[in-house]
Amino acid sequence: MSDIINFPRPAPHAAIVRLNGLTNVLSELDGENLRTLDDMRHALWVLDLANQCVRIILRDFADDPNIRQLARHAEELTASMEEARYLVQDRGNKYLTLRRSRR
Repeated sequence: MSDIINFPRPAPHAAIVRLNGLTNVLSELDGENLRTLDDMRHALWVLDLANQCVRIILRDFADDPNIRQLARHAEELTASMEEARYLVQDRGNKYLTLRRSRR
């Protein structure tokens, strides 16, 4: 029987931890919960705030030797946020169209 050697794992980069935290927050935005205009406005506000946080994180780590890898990770997150923003705006437009047609 062999012994299992537990090698210490390197701690994740602080910027990646922060970006992953934003990803966790954004994962709570569920399209099914966007029922009112206020829900949609709140979702857009959260997306805008997260976008600002990404820029701050990149600025905080601008001198880091791993900035290219961090920037790629941030770009992927930003692209996902842009897609989510589009979906929320599209849902809002459909909501407004539906409300107007019922009048």
